[in-house]
Amino acid sequence: MQRILDNFGLTISAACAIHCILLPIMLILSPYIELTFFTSHGFHESLMYFILPTSLIAFTLGCKRHNDDMVKLGGICGIFVLLIAIALHDFSEVLSVLLTLFASTLLIFTHLRNRTLCSHHDYSCHK
Repeated sequence: MQRILDNFGLTISAACAIHCILLPIMLILSPYIELTFFTSHGFHESLMYFILPTSLIAFTLGCKRHNDDMVKLGGICGIFVLLIAIALHDFSEVLSVLLTLFASTLLIFTHLRNRTLCSHHDYSCHK
């Protein structure tokens, strides 16, 4: 279960970061290709419905076993910054994208650390 959650968290956080990087290209192509959902703010909000619960569950399960402060801090900060990025979207889209990239990167590395620490226990800590 832990491996699945961390891998899914890594994937969805990476997808969020890639989306932010490719957003300018998608905006240019949007008149030619139907990309309105992927270029909208709603896409970021949709990703949050997957990122937040997956990260919370994966980090909670992992920290119950290894109690690593870096996983706790990285998870809390990453999730908090993502929520701020969503809230600030209407204020500044550029700031929102930068915060999202930072938070996604932080969550990716935190999921990697969590997965590595749990692998020392063969993921049996979450059975």
